[in-house]
Amino acid sequence: MIKMAPKPDPIVKDLTTQLDGDKIDGEQKIHVSQALACILREKGKAIQEAISKQVYAVLSSIIEERKRFVNDKVIVNASIALGFLSAYSSDPAQMKDLFYAYDEEGATDGVSDYRVSLGIKLGVLMNGSANVPEPEKLQQDALNYIGLALNSQSGVVEIDGRDLKARRPDEEIFRFDGALDTLGHIMNAYLRRFYKSDSAISKLLFKAVTQSGILKKLNEEEDFTAMTRVYDQIPAFVSILPIPSIASKDQQIPAEQAEVMRDSFIFIHKFYLDFDSKKDGKPPLLNLLQLTYSNGHDLSVSTGTDEVMPLSNAYIRETVCELPQLQGIIPEDMKVVCNDIIFA
Repeated sequence: MIKMAPKPDPIVKDLTTQLDGDKIDGEQKIHVSQALACILREKGKAIQEAISKQVYAVLSSIIEERKRFVNDKVIVNASIALGFLSAYSSDPAQMKDLFYAYDEEGATDGVSDYRVSLGIKLGVLMNGSANVPEPEKLQQDALNYIGLALNSQSGVVEIDGRDLKARRPDEEIFRFDGALDTLGHIMNAYLRRFYKSDSAISKLLFKAVTQSGILKKLNEEEDFTAMTRVYDQIPAFVSILPIPSIASKDQQIPAEQAEVMRDSFIFIHKFYLDFDSKKDGKPPLLNLLQLTYSNGHDLSVSTGTDEVMPLSNAYIRETVCELPQLQGIIPEDMKVVCNDIIFA
């Protein structure tokens, strides 16, 4: 629908005004900021210069002066949008300048504000421009930055020993648990929308998750403390990973994605009995089995009910778990308990 919009100016101007004002609440601004980012990526070239400057000013104020009063999803969406907007700079060097611009902003333990920096860096790398300067260097620097953020401010206490929520005042504004939660949002909202699994940026982000060692470190543990939030955090992250559709039977799963999926399967298999309920393992497991999210993109409005395969014990065990692309990724022990989790 975005690509079909004839003139983006009125839409962009209206979304920017809503984002800048106080007529809509924080939850609505999440959707507005994401819609604005997507339109900027697809239609930014057609936007008048005056409106582009207005957009830049509003987005910059959100990630700089207004961060304390804006929820984290809006901050990240605004950062992504700035990265997308940079694709239309008169001088491509400005994309590189923006990529590094916020590295010292709000730095803690050598790591900048991961909400802004992750959004800016990945926004630049995902903006679709063929003129990004030194793309290989920027990709490597992004990979290094993600690793640093995930190992020092992941939000998972068992990884870096820090409970980021403990330092925050009680407030109703939405905040990400940490860098892992933030990265999950970016992968879900933008990577899924604009890139296939075999793209360079998709491989980079999945590689970053693996290199952080988070899942492997957690899988080495036998159990966690009674107050742990890891049984909520990791399933939530896995549930929104952009896993390709089960309809893509001939599509080979890239090695970078396969490694994250394998570690995720192991985590669920090892700890699902410690979840508050077995049902808590269902959303991440269905996603890993390629049965949610992107899968629905393959269905059109004319799809008949007879074309939609209902979930059943036999279908899960004999067909889904035995899909060629999942072999070597899903552990044999996991296949045995899939139905136990899905139909709990």
